[in-house]
Amino acid sequence: MPYLHLIYTHMEAAPDGAARSQRGRELLSLLTKQQGIDCHINGWSPRGSGVPRHPALKAPYQASLSHRDQRVLAGVSNVPVGIDIEHARARHGTRLPALIEQLPEPDVRRAILKADDPLAAFYRAWTLHEALYKLASVSDEKPASLFSTRLSLLAPEGDAHAWLWQSKGWTISIVTHDRDLDINCLPGLALRKVVNPSL
Repeated sequence: MPYLHLIYTHMEAAPDGAARSQRGRELLSLLTKQQGIDCHINGWSPRGSGVPRHPALKAPYQASLSHRDQRVLAGVSNVPVGIDIEHARARHGTRLPALIEQLPEPDVRRAILKADDPLAAFYRAWTLHEALYKLASVSDEKPASLFSTRLSLLAPEGDAHAWLWQSKGWTISIVTHDRDLDINCLPGLALRKVVNPSL
């Protein structure tokens, strides 16, 4: 059974990227320990080197990490997965049309503009692009850029499947090729499976 174990946590202080990354690696070590794999904190690949890797974490297991502001999302799965977390920025609301115009697919841009909350819809699209990029990177097929990915890769047009969660300006996206991914998240989040282009 394909699965993903996630921990979603809040850091009290206003940490910098290095502190968030360190906390993420601590959580990855905890998650792998729960799988019976000893991934010592010091063995993780350094920050900024792409997908987190550890010499003790062998196939089919994979680590995933994303963080923004005071939140960290860490995951361990037995199938390739891409995850992303984003926090809405007030300034993005003032330049939303220009941000939407960056997105590569016209039907996605139109769906965002028609949405009840276009800023929230933009973040759903953005995090899905990020998660697709990370999924491709895990498969050693790293796209040329974030927007080389296409949301049309998502079911029913494509063979990728996505789950989303949004609350109070936060957005999480998870993407994999396994339609029956069992997601176990602490704390529990009301992740919903999505079908493109229903942003």
